[in-house]
Amino acid sequence: MSYPKTALMLDAGFASLPLQRAVKTAGFRTLVCSGKAQDAGMQTADITCNQNYADSEAVLKIAQQHLVAALLPGVTDVSYLSGCRVAHSLGLPGFDAPDVSDTIFLKDRFRAWALSKGLPVPQAAWTGAQARQLTLPLLVKPVDAYSGNGITKVTDWAMLDAAIETARSASPGKQYVVENFCEGALYSHSAFIRNGAIVCEFFVDEYCTVYPWQVNSSSLSQNLSSGMRDSVSECMQSIVSDLRLVDGLLHTQFIASEGQFWLIELTRRCPGDLYSRLIELSTGVNYADWFVAPFLGKSTPAAPRRPAQTRAIARHTISVERAMRFTGFAFKSLPADLIEVLPLTTPGTLVGPAPGDRAGLIFAEFRDDAALRQMTPHLKDYFLLNAYEGLSDV
Repeated sequence: MSYPKTALMLDAGFASLPLQRAVKTAGFRTLVCSGKAQDAGMQTADITCNQNYADSEAVLKIAQQHLVAALLPGVTDVSYLSGCRVAHSLGLPGFDAPDVSDTIFLKDRFRAWALSKGLPVPQAAWTGAQARQLTLPLLVKPVDAYSGNGITKVTDWAMLDAAIETARSASPGKQYVVENFCEGALYSHSAFIRNGAIVCEFFVDEYCTVYPWQVNSSSLSQNLSSGMRDSVSECMQSIVSDLRLVDGLLHTQFIASEGQFWLIELTRRCPGDLYSRLIELSTGVNYADWFVAPFLGKSTPAAPRRPAQTRAIARHTISVERAMRFTGFAFKSLPADLIEVLPLTTPGTLVGPAPGDRAGLIFAEFRDDAALRQMTPHLKDYFLLNAYEGLSDV
């Protein structure tokens, strides 16, 4: 009797569930590794291991013990950075070499590499003295944090030292980068690579309307010109070629304004908050299947280079500016159909302020592109937390 091969996934958060489902659909048994036993992915996996996957040596032992045939990251940077080291040791597919991964994921290393290549990125500095040679305003960031944690906009030189300390405190490696603040609209570019070439790509409009450095509303792009899309795509293809990236996803956030754009962050893990579902609902392309394929030793399927939007879908993450006791959601009248509502907490739970916490995820379908374009930046005004009097005080 033959048994299915085992695939080890390094993430158990709710946003990893479509990836786990895609792995199961491909015929693999799922082994999920996480230090959070209560996470959703730990409830749906075939096998679980309560282990912080940031410890790559521990993950390597787990992979060897279970004779895994595949290893996958989830939606966190750590899951990819740890996974690439284990995959490199075991000869498993889907990951770049560790030095390439560090160049992409670590903000200071990427800025330095990109500037050396003449790529469109903000001017950057790595010490307070260097930072004072830049022009205000500035952003100070941890090099290895995520979800906007530890970022400060500096508009006065008197703010710089405190901003550096905030970034260092939020950085696991206690490292930071300072860069010029680029004014413009925020977008993402999600590209799938096959044999060194981008073969399928998506552009998404992104909005940060609760916490200034964390996306909470988005839709397939209604705003980017075709010329800007071509320019971004050509730039990303040059990165793919220069770094010789393996097959899989390259996901990028960038800022664009008046014919210019600046690369902000690159990653090769799956973006969070069910970005995969936004693409699937909007275009019919099964983004999760595409993402997991290279890690399973499979090729991504054929699709148009830029799949057409077939439904006017917006995604919104419900978060709050101050801590509140969750008792439910309040929905104001909106010219859209709520097609999926995903609660991420339970009544009575304290929901912390963004970017550290979120209460739910909403997918809404609008009647046309004009309504989608008009309403997506304002979704926070329509999806709210209920909090009974006295329960929101902490």
